[in-house]
Amino acid sequence: MTTIRAALALSLLPAAALAQSADSQFSSSLGGARELVAHMRALKPSGFVQTTQETGPNDPLLLMQKPMLDLIRKVEPSVTVLVTKDGDGEALCTGFFVDARAEGVSGPIVATNSHCVEMRRVGDEIELGLFDGNDNRPKFVKARVAAYGDSKAAKDLAFVRLEDASLARRPLPLWDKLDVGEQVVAIGNPRGFFFSVSQGIVSALDRSQIESEFVLSADQTDAAVNPGNSGGPLFNMWGSVVGINAMISSESGGFEGLSFTVPARFVRLALRQFARTGNLKIGVMETTIAAEDSGVYLRKPVADGPAAAAGVKDGDRVLAVDGRSLEGMDPADALEELLATVKYMSPGETVALSLSRGGKTLELRVVLGAPKPARPKWAPLPKLAPARPRKPKKSAYFI
Repeated sequence: MTTIRAALALSLLPAAALAQSADSQFSSSLGGARELVAHMRALKPSGFVQTTQETGPNDPLLLMQKPMLDLIRKVEPSVTVLVTKDGDGEALCTGFFVDARAEGVSGPIVATNSHCVEMRRVGDEIELGLFDGNDNRPKFVKARVAAYGDSKAAKDLAFVRLEDASLARRPLPLWDKLDVGEQVVAIGNPRGFFFSVSQGIVSALDRSQIESEFVLSADQTDAAVNPGNSGGPLFNMWGSVVGINAMISSESGGFEGLSFTVPARFVRLALRQFARTGNLKIGVMETTIAAEDSGVYLRKPVADGPAAAAGVKDGDRVLAVDGRSLEGMDPADALEELLATVKYMSPGETVALSLSRGGKTLELRVVLGAPKPARPKWAPLPKLAPARPRKPKKSAYFI
């Protein structure tokens, strides 16, 4: 799991205050159940029996928790353990059976993060752990890497296939809509503790830059995740997957209340690309795109690159991409739409651009190329300065 620096703040209370606070919170949590029992007594229905902890499933406290318990029982068997081995050891992550058929992909598919498997080649064997009960001892079976993107290029998604399709579990649906403050649940394998459940809320949406890392619209939550949760699902209270847990912002290397997910809409885009091409490679136009007050512009296309070959000129303003109009959108949102479209297309695929140049509208089709290998950087790495609050901003990106 990627770890990035953030400010660390601790609040300490005396032990007595902590105990008093805990007692007060517990008493408050009982209030709703007590009111329910008092109300039932007042109505005096026939057969009314005083409920206690020993009365079982009809206890009011248990009934209040039933939606959460039902949710966990429903989705937990579809969450997996992923163990990827390479020359340096083992990497432990999480995955889940995703509803791939809805996006045109046949057979059972396990979704996870690219950074969990990209040290291996497509087709390599990995171990997949399946949950069979409450003993927290998964049954490990064989699986193979089907495709992966690039965690360093804001495409931290990968797919894995079971060798024995008969072992597949119920695929989990994806849900694109999410609101700040909405309750969410994460299930994963933090630090090797299999099938751990945590709960939180959505803290923020569409984080596009986190420190110096370029992130394509990550959603922020305070659900506790740690190394080993990578690739695992974040659920809403209906049991649909709203994101894939991908990284934390941390000074200590562990959870500090700031976790980030790849939104479900990008999982959909990845599934559609995989259905079209059988891979999750990144296509490039070899031009810079920049969000300015008046819109999104293409700058300095590389000579003989895909964009230049299609007729793109420096200063062209993008009106639409693949038929989706960018006019009237906030320039930052329009840039994100163009970025996402290109990143979820493979080399050899064609992206349609509607451009404005000199008052005229042009329709161009760019056949995407493959990224060129990065040049080695021989300069020493700079030291990371302590994180400072700053206003998020959009930059120009090369795609």
